[in-house]
Amino acid sequence: MRLNVFKIPTGQVKALKSKLDSKGLTSIKELELDGWNGDFLFSESPDPGKIPWITNFAEFFGQRDVANVSYFGVILLHKKKSCYAICFGKSHFYVRPHCDFDFGIELSKRIADANDITQTSARRFQGKQKKDIRSFGARARLNIPPGESVDFLQAAIIPAKKESYGATGKFGVSALVSPPIQPSELGNFLSSIEKELKRTERFKLPRTLLLKDKAEIARYDEQLLDELTAPVGLSDIATATFDLFGVDFIFSSQGSFTLKCGHYKAKDLDQLTMKEVKAYIKEKDIPREKLLQLKITHRREGEPEFTQSIKEAIDFISDEDRVVLTQGKWLQFNQDYLDYLDASIRQIRVEEVEQDFLKIADIEGDFNAKLSESGYEVADRDFSIFRTSSGTAVEAWDLKKGGTVYAVKFGTAQKLNYVCDQAMNVLELMHNRANVQRIPDFDSYCLWFGYRATKLPANLADSGSIILKQKVDAWARRCEELGIIPKLKMSLKIDPVHDSLAGVHAS
Repeated sequence: MRLNVFKIPTGQVKALKSKLDSKGLTSIKELELDGWNGDFLFSESPDPGKIPWITNFAEFFGQRDVANVSYFGVILLHKKKSCYAICFGKSHFYVRPHCDFDFGIELSKRIADANDITQTSARRFQGKQKKDIRSFGARARLNIPPGESVDFLQAAIIPAKKESYGATGKFGVSALVSPPIQPSELGNFLSSIEKELKRTERFKLPRTLLLKDKAEIARYDEQLLDELTAPVGLSDIATATFDLFGVDFIFSSQGSFTLKCGHYKAKDLDQLTMKEVKAYIKEKDIPREKLLQLKITHRREGEPEFTQSIKEAIDFISDEDRVVLTQGKWLQFNQDYLDYLDASIRQIRVEEVEQDFLKIADIEGDFNAKLSESGYEVADRDFSIFRTSSGTAVEAWDLKKGGTVYAVKFGTAQKLNYVCDQAMNVLELMHNRANVQRIPDFDSYCLWFGYRATKLPANLADSGSIILKQKVDAWARRCEELGIIPKLKMSLKIDPVHDSLAGVHAS
């Protein structure tokens, strides 16, 4: 028996029941199973779904009324302070916003075999590739690159648990397993899950964890509102590639979108980016206190239409707090994720800083010019080095010495993000060689940071900025893919007026 199981926090049970009722699910049988009580909810009269290609060729169908009818259901069971939903058909679309987002992965860490992985899905928060799905051959060992947050595993069940959960499982927000049981044994099955979740995890997994404190969530919601009202921000609309509903991947295809906020007139779009969202907010003059009411309806051929709140549609990182908004939930990077990322940063070669440049009081242009006296070739503002066939002006780097080129940037961690993006763009142009007329020879690419702080970190891994570390990690990986050695170099950027202040030194 294949079961797609979601865990429901007690605070979400009432809202979930209301949602299921609004979608036409009614109880067809009350259940009492080994101390678990609840209902089997079923869509007895589901709304027919329109089929886009039939609409396009309506004249060929004459008077035929053709539509898709898709039945769906939910078994909802609770015992004391625990509640689970077992989903059938499309009901997972309605259950997911109300579920415990950590449940599926947490269960996998207790019953999945880390030495027999079939498939993984992970998210990256910087770089061109935000999500990916990897499939493996027989008995592949779990191996997660730094900078990735795992949100899905398909794996064999450990031998000791196969009799309870079946041979294999899929674990995401929910858990899809195949226990060899009868419907009357569902209560015992859920009780066994409860026991597993109390056991010690069998392996580590870099990922994000759900924030539950209401005061913290409210504070981050205010940061989201700041982001939505800022002319330029750091967020993206998460409509690319695919999404994960429980353990089901929903792949994007060509479609359309509708923006709607309360009583404000809706706007239809063929593509959706933060630029369009911000333009809609400005055009309709939507006040700050109503912004979280903004809804986005997605229409994709062959898939059910669904609507997301703006909060569910945005990917946004609160850098200082190491918190990310994704799928409508505020999540915090777990310690495994931070440890993996820091270990990756520490593996990047560090170039020793010359004694004269341990502290930098110059502005970037003057600093680059001064380096010409120390054997560096200055390339700042030189757009002739790197030529593209389209004639686009590209500033390749700032300095060159021997086989190493240097991209130089001064400022706080937030400002240093810019040079990572610029360096990544250069690498992408080099990768797409058809667009480049000439590529200069070099062996190493070095990011030279003039780090503005009271004290220079001993290593970039010791920086408090998770976004900067994510960007540097993505850049370094891209360098290695192109056969280029990534390097880091860090000086302390100081205010020339306060050059002699105590406590400002490099370490």
